[in-house]
Amino acid sequence: MSQHGSTPYHDEIKAPQTPAVSEQTVADLMLRTPKTLPAEASVADVRVLLDSPRVQMVLLADGRRFRGAITELPEEADPDAAALPFAEPKPEALSPSDSAETAYDRAARNPHRRIIVLDEDETLLGLLCPNRGGTGFCGASLPQTRADAAEAG
Repeated sequence: MSQHGSTPYHDEIKAPQTPAVSEQTVADLMLRTPKTLPAEASVADVRVLLDSPRVQMVLLADGRRFRGAITELPEEADPDAAALPFAEPKPEALSPSDSAETAYDRAARNPHRRIIVLDEDETLLGLLCPNRGGTGFCGASLPQTRADAAEAG
């Protein structure tokens, strides 16, 4: 399997030790409009995104219904084939009501540094993507920098 977009920006992701973090939830930290491709996307479509060093994961969706997450593709995969069969069988996901501490912990342990945010009906609500410094998330309720917004995906 080819690892596309798997270059980490930072080895550690740590929650800031502030009272505000203990009051935050995943909903406060997530990027609310992650980039997606339609569930019918081809291997070639997904490969174009994964070839970017800023993209760690490609989300496939039918509208807002989450269908899959792809972090790597086999080199020999037919470019015209559907990409969905290459989606991770059980990608890591959190609920928007989970705590910020849980978000930081799970993102630190995730090899792709991306955690999908879904509701109980598999509706794609957002994505947790740590910023370059590992001190926060792209899309957190704090003002987002242009660099943080660009690295989401």
